[in-house]
Amino acid sequence: MVNDRFDFLSKRLTFIKVTTDDLKNIELWHYLNVFENHVYGVFLQYNRIKKDLNLSNLENYQNIANPKAGLDIFFYILTWDKLKAICEKINGIINRITNGPSYISETFKSEYRNWRRVIEHLFKEFDGEIRNEYVHPSMEFYSVGNIIMWGNIIIDNSGNIEAHAGKDKFTKIKKDHCIRIKQLRSELFDLFIKHFSQKPLNSELINIRNYIEDNIGSLLKQLNDYRAAETWEEFNNMLNQLIICDINLSMEGISLSDLVKNKLYSILN
Repeated sequence: MVNDRFDFLSKRLTFIKVTTDDLKNIELWHYLNVFENHVYGVFLQYNRIKKDLNLSNLENYQNIANPKAGLDIFFYILTWDKLKAICEKINGIINRITNGPSYISETFKSEYRNWRRVIEHLFKEFDGEIRNEYVHPSMEFYSVGNIIMWGNIIIDNSGNIEAHAGKDKFTKIKKDHCIRIKQLRSELFDLFIKHFSQKPLNSELINIRNYIEDNIGSLLKQLNDYRAAETWEEFNNMLNQLIICDINLSMEGISLSDLVKNKLYSILN
């Protein structure tokens, strides 16, 4: 899968005020939450499509027809379309806030414009005519010589998928799109955390989690070495730091994996 883990980060924006107008704050946080839900929808649909096609077993380029995957692709395309509409809502709210009486720093405005350019560039990779073909299907097949194609799905071992939508229209489903939209979601939320709160950034917390998960073996070895040497002060300090990290990460919605948690707390046995 692109990444089996999806962290819901929008709750970290709770109680962060961008403007003195509470109704605008509520409206903004509502659409940011909806944005995240639809990013999760993209993530979920992509992984369902991969499961439908059993991509993990692919060894080379294949051309197949799969009705179940075709239905999931339909919802995948519509979810991207809704994401674009939600971003337009968010942009409209931010424009009203930045043009209103509340002070918004030029740095935030500049960084938000840069973020918006990146996500708009990503949205341009989705053809509106293909979306229309799914919503208002022509039901026309595609033919090359004596070969007739309808609903065929072309896949390769890189995780990229090309599906026939109708007539001469093909939709492209790229693993990179899912990775990028997840990252852009985190970067957008970090903009608000950075400029309107004292909270640590999502990227900082994710880096801490990644460090612990990537190095859990060596961290546990160090703890066991302290215990074997009966250097209890060092043992307790290190263990307390790791447990506090686990508690804080869990409270922020960026939890350690269950496997790593079990390994960490096994040291207490």
